[in-house]
This record gives sequence, structure tokens and C-alpha cells, in this order.
Amino acid sequence: MKLRYFPLGLFWKLFSTTVLYFGLVSIAAFFAASYVFHFPLHLWTTILFLIGLIFVLVLAGVWIAYQFSLPFGRVIMKAFRLAYRKQFSSDEDEDEEDLLSDEPGEYVELERALYRIRRKLKKRKVQLAHEREETRALMGALVDPVLSVGLDGKLVFFNSSFATHFMTRAQVHVASEGGLFHISEIIRDPTLVEMVDGVLKSGQIQNLQIRLNTVQESGGRIYSVIISPLYEEKNRSTLYGALMLFHDITEMKQAERIRVEFVENASHELRTPLTSIKGYLSTLQEDVQAERKEQIPTFFNILNKNVDRLIELVNDLLTISSLENNSPLDIEYVYPEQMTFEVIERLAKLASERKIVIRTTAHVPSFKADPLKIEQVLMNLIGNAIKYNNEGGSVEVIWEFDQEKKNILLRVKDNGPGISEEHMGRLFERFYRVDKGRSRDVGGTGLGLSIVKHITQCHGGSVKALSQVGLGSEFICSFPVRS
Repeated sequence: MKLRYFPLGLFWKLFSTTVLYFGLVSIAAFFAASYVFHFPLHLWTTILFLIGLIFVLVLAGVWIAYQFSLPFGRVIMKAFRLAYRKQFSSDEDEDEEDLLSDEPGEYVELERALYRIRRKLKKRKVQLAHEREETRALMGALVDPVLSVGLDGKLVFFNSSFATHFMTRAQVHVASEGGLFHISEIIRDPTLVEMVDGVLKSGQIQNLQIRLNTVQESGGRIYSVIISPLYEEKNRSTLYGALMLFHDITEMKQAERIRVEFVENASHELRTPLTSIKGYLSTLQEDVQAERKEQIPTFFNILNKNVDRLIELVNDLLTISSLENNSPLDIEYVYPEQMTFEVIERLAKLASERKIVIRTTAHVPSFKADPLKIEQVLMNLIGNAIKYNNEGGSVEVIWEFDQEKKNILLRVKDNGPGISEEHMGRLFERFYRVDKGRSRDVGGTGLGLSIVKHITQCHGGSVKALSQVGLGSEFICSFPVRS
């Protein structure tokens, strides 16, 4: 149903003006005619003529006022529809229905101008709706939290990532209902709040790296925050708010810390045998020059041991690099029992020196994996169980099938001194040693467990450690069954 509007006030003004104007002109003309033609004014015919003239003037005034008011009503109605689309909504396809195409004049031109404005506004409205939807989709898809605030520091817009990181459910609900929060009520960090205030006053872009507490993590995460001022489009000197982008760099900082630690540890591990080699070579040179030959065999044994340690360290570093670069696996059938016996045979001398008894159980079928890498896992785990066990202890190597997860499990258990809880979280880090002094005495590079972790992950599996001080340790590797 279409709404109509008729300008009654304009109609009455036009009507009264028309009747008054034409009435005065007609009466003046009538009296002038009576004076010229000398006819009496008191006759009934004259009175009836005046009454008829007034009636005609009223009808003429109504007709003229209506004809002038009707187009104005239509134009005003169109203006109302432009200004108040929701209140005066009509079908979008009836744009030309109200045009006075059969009535020439300026009114039609005015209405056509309004029609063109309406079409442009309609097109702009659609564009704004599309841009708003695209912006909402973009902000929602951003992993980084985004927040905009007004000049008063209150939240104007935030994406879902910001809500997930910094807002409670109650705060999100209040904000969705139109509630306004000051930034200090959401992010309780005075440094960041002061910087936002500074940007709102100076209009200069600011950035900083800061650790902020989040809803999920009480310890907080590290963010690189960029705060940009927002200016009016037409008047670039008018500031109306600020936009904040939070980029989570916690993992990057952790990776940087691990890289620095790796370089420091690798340098230290290389420096130790090189320093030893350099020292013994200098001493050996002096003994040769002095023709002292008693200590030469001992020096050569020490030099050979340190060179072997360097070779082992370099090989392990190359293995770690290859595994981290996702080098392809050479998948073949692995026979657990046979491979375990071969590894134990290679470690028999070391086990005999420490009087370690090794028992094996391998009730699993062959499975597909990279044989060389599985052998490396066995060498590292069984070797560690022998080296760090109590003298005269025992080691168990168990292969079993996990019926629930359909995985092949490798368990290597010892009854040694065990590992305290404080070290469990870092066991598989590169160059991490529980007892640094003892680790270097028994050999090893500090990369064995890290290599084990990378190999199991390359196969799609995992590794974990269980230990209690005084009761020994157990390392469990899981390898998925490949079809």
C-alpha cells in the first residue's frame, strides 16, 4: 500500500490568495462597469450575478489551488521517501510510478531530479552495504586482533580475534548490546593506554612490542602493536579515532631464543673438543721436539677420541638439519626384532663395560618406515639407557601394538637414577643435558633425544618420556601403521 501526502496548508494558502485576488479584481471591475454603464446595484439580477460570481471564484480557487498543490505533494512525498526510507518504504521497482510524465512544467523536472538522486542514493547504499560486508568478513578472517577506538578512548569496533584474546564473554555480550568500554577496562596495561592517548593527541603512528595478559594465558603473550590515527576522508586534519593491530610474535620470539641458544650451545660443544685437540697437539709437538715419546700413545688416543666426538657432533647436526628440512623418507619394511638385536650387538661392548643386562620383547609384525631412521632411534634410546644407568642395571626394549590407536609402540626402560620433574619439559630440546658434567664424561652430543623426536614426528608419530627419581626412566615412541 502506497502512502500519499497532500500539502493542505499550501492548498489553503493558494486557495485564499486566489479567491481574494480574483475576488477583489472582479468586484472592482463590476463597480467600474456599473459606473460606466449606469446600471443599478440593488436589483435582484445584480445580486444573483454577484453571488454567482463569488461561487465561480470559489470553484476556480479550489481548482487552481489543487492543481498547484498536487505536484508539490508528490515531490514532497518523494523527498520524504529519500530522507526516511524505512518509514516511507515502497517497492524498489516503482521508482517511475509517481512521475508526472503527462504533466509538463518545472514540477516534473524537480521530481525527475529527485528520482535521479534516489537512484544514485540507492546505488551508493548497495555499494556501502557490500563494502561493509567485505570489511566485516576481512576483519573476521584476520588472525591478528584488530581494535578501533574513538577520541574518548572507548571501543568502536573489534574483530572476533580481539574478543577471543582480550575480552570475557560478559564483556563481549555487553559490547554486542551497545555497551561502551574504555580501552583501559579491556587491556590493563598503562604503557599501551598511554601510547593510545598519545596517538589520539598527536596523530602520529606508534608501534611497540609488549607482553599482554590474555583471557586464555595468564602468563601473557608478546605482541607487536601498531597504533594508527584515523582521519576524516575530506578533512585530513580532523582526527576521529585510532586503529590498533596486534600481531602475535610469541612463537617468533621463542624461535629466536631457541636459535640463539642453539648457536651458543653448538659453539660451546665444538669449542670443547677443538680446545682439547689444540692443547694436546701443542704438547705433542713439544714432546716430539724434545724426543719425549712416553706420552705420545696416550695423546694420540685422546686426540682420536676428540676427533670422533667432533665427527659425531657434525653428523648429528647434519641429521637434525635434514629432518627439519623434511627430507623424504626411504620407506621399507622394518623388522623390529631383527633390527633390535643388531643394535644391541653394536652396543654390546658398552653394555658389557657397565655390566648392563638388556632384555627384549618384540611381539609385533613388520611395519613400513625408514629403516635407517628407526635404527637411529634405537641406537640413541638404548645407548642413553646404557650410558646413564647405574652400573649393573638393566634395560628393557619392548615392541608392542597399540590396539586402540593402531600404532606400533617402542618402549625403552631402564632402572637408573631417573630424571627429576624440572627437566622433563626440556628433555627433547637440542643440546639440553640433565647432568652436563656426566653427559660429557660418558660421551654424546646432546642431540640424541632431539633426533628421536624429529624422526618420530617425520613418521607421523610421537615420543614421550616417563620417569621418577630413583626408579628409572621410560621412553615411548609411537609409529603409525602405514598401508
